[in-house]
This record gives sequence, structure tokens and C-alpha cells, in this order.
Amino acid sequence: MSNEDKILQLVLSDSNLGSFYKYDSSDFQTIEDALDSDNPIIVSVAKIIRGVNENSNKSNQKEIYNEVFNYLNNNVL
Repeated sequence: MSNEDKILQLVLSDSNLGSFYKYDSSDFQTIEDALDSDNPIIVSVAKIIRGVNENSNKSNQKEIYNEVFNYLNNNVL
């Protein structure tokens, strides 16, 4: 299990988040599982974790923000 997968499990194990967005964290064992999800919140969490893990540069973090923001706008709103 990679560090990304561990962070994903930690975030998704939050009971409030899980009950509000109606998911079972055990369905998403890896970042790849989460990125393939139909649940936009799960995908967004995975994108943030993957992006932050790969890019510590501030300009890259802005790109991650824009990617997640646009993804949520297109899939939630």
C-alpha cells in the first residue's frame, strides 16, 4: 500500500464525510480505485492527494485547485 493509498484511507474513513456523501470507504482501497469512482467527491479527494503528492510547487498546487474546481463544477453542479 502506497502513502497515497494510506492518506486516501485516512480521509475517506471520516464518518461524517462518508455519511454525508453516502460512500463506503472500504470500496476504495487505492488511489486508482478512487479515481475510477462514479462519486465526484471520491474522485476529487483522490485528485487532491495525487496532485499534492506529485507536486509541491505552489504554481502546481494552483493547477491542482483549478483541475478539482473544474471537475466538481462539471460533475456536481
